[in-house]
Amino acid sequence: MLRTSRAIAALIFAGALGLPSWARAQEPAAPPAAPPPTSPDRPTLELSLDETVKRALENNNDIAVERYNPELSEENIRLYRGYYDPLLGSTVSQLSQTSPVTSAFAGAQNAVDTKTTTYNFSAQQLLRTGGTARVDFTNNRGNTNSVFNTFNPSYNSGLNARLNQPFLRNFQIDSNRFQLKVAKRNREISDVQFQQTVTNTVASVKDLYYNLLYAIDNLGAQRKSLDLAQKLLDENQIRVKVGTMAPLDVVAAQSEVASREEGVIVAEAAVLDAEDAIKSAIFPKNDPSVWALRIVPTDRPTAERVTVDVEAATRKALDARTDIVAARKNLENADLNVKFASNQRLPDLSIIAAYGTNGVGGTIIQRDGFGGPITGTIPGGYSDALSSVFGRDFPTWTLGVNFSYPIFNRQADATAARAKITREQTQTSVRRLEMQVASEVRSAARAVETNYKRVESTRAARVLQEQRLDAEQKKFAAGMSTNFAVTQAQRDLALAEVLELQSIADYRKSIVNFDRVQVAGGGVAFAQSAASIATSAPITTSGTGSPVPNP
Repeated sequence: MLRTSRAIAALIFAGALGLPSWARAQEPAAPPAAPPPTSPDRPTLELSLDETVKRALENNNDIAVERYNPELSEENIRLYRGYYDPLLGSTVSQLSQTSPVTSAFAGAQNAVDTKTTTYNFSAQQLLRTGGTARVDFTNNRGNTNSVFNTFNPSYNSGLNARLNQPFLRNFQIDSNRFQLKVAKRNREISDVQFQQTVTNTVASVKDLYYNLLYAIDNLGAQRKSLDLAQKLLDENQIRVKVGTMAPLDVVAAQSEVASREEGVIVAEAAVLDAEDAIKSAIFPKNDPSVWALRIVPTDRPTAERVTVDVEAATRKALDARTDIVAARKNLENADLNVKFASNQRLPDLSIIAAYGTNGVGGTIIQRDGFGGPITGTIPGGYSDALSSVFGRDFPTWTLGVNFSYPIFNRQADATAARAKITREQTQTSVRRLEMQVASEVRSAARAVETNYKRVESTRAARVLQEQRLDAEQKKFAAGMSTNFAVTQAQRDLALAEVLELQSIADYRKSIVNFDRVQVAGGGVAFAQSAASIATSAPITTSGTGSPVPNP
């Protein structure tokens, strides 16, 4: 009897489904679905993965900021090279002096008038051996009314060269050479850091692209889940009309539709958030027209298996990864610091060598006796002084040694000890970083394998949930299942679809991260174990609501 009643009910329900559209139009309309997150009037920007990466390389602000650091480092090198620029100097002056006569030997009756014109030139060069070389060329012209001057006007000229060269402290290395070498190495570190920023930005942009793909696919899954709930609600309303279902079941179906509409709203917001994240990475400035764009990804990456070689990847990372290279260059700076600090412990032993010649010229005044009247003149001038200078008529030379050494020398000893400790600390930090890099590469490789297994398992689960929902719907149509069972099957299918989409996105991002960790450090590691993924609860399934992705 029960089977006969169910068969009659099924025939009535099937006939009701066959009602013409004008008849169904008389039924109460279901609540409208939430509007899509994009409007047909919004401008659209279609982007492939390669185009997105290219735009990021050209416009990303992180790369633009980092691009200045190598230029700044290059200017630092030029700054320290400036220590070795030759220094040229000159002095040109005119002196006029009138002195009162205070003795009979002043050479004048009332006052002694002296006029002196000076024109001196010098050149100084800091040597890369730590020494200093200096050349001075001095000249002056004097004119006086004193009767005791033999030359009037007189010309005095001199050419002097001086060399100061240390042979212990500051010989192999000094402060200037130390700073220049550190600046050159810091320039190399800036290049490495720029490469690291580019690599991490590319990896981040790829992750954002896959996040957008997931958000769009998740929105499609949420809309599909809403459509299924809406279809069930329509069928239940027909059953209530034909008297085969209680009105309370329609209320439950309406509640399910409302819950799944909330899931669509959240998914639509996630799409907009993913679009904005990509826009922030690939556009250079804030522009309202940019935020109005709708980003449409054109690439649909597959979840094909990628084989990873952990040992080869680890060797590659330890040899050339940016943070490893930068750390080793910092270790070289620490070695240089030890060398400089050790050199400063040595005594200061410097060789001083100087050589010069002088000359004088001008008109020779001949007098009758000492201070007597002028009896004649012998013409002369500046050329006479130069002739004596370059003829080395009156040479002067100096050769000496300067030696100094502080007793106890505790300041230099402490500085050298600190430099050695810092060097050992830096070396230990490099070893720690090498262990971290090896661990990160291995973790990234495991994430690739784990996420591929997740893709396979979630794909199988989704297929089985589709079969289960189909079976429940057929049983429900035959009166052999309940409204709750169909709703639960729909909810489980939506969960399975979202999990599959999430696993595919995670798999693609884990491949990107595996490639990144071999080349650059400093990025956000994408290495999650299956347990952590399982406990992270990517969607909510409690209560009667539809699966909703967590932010």
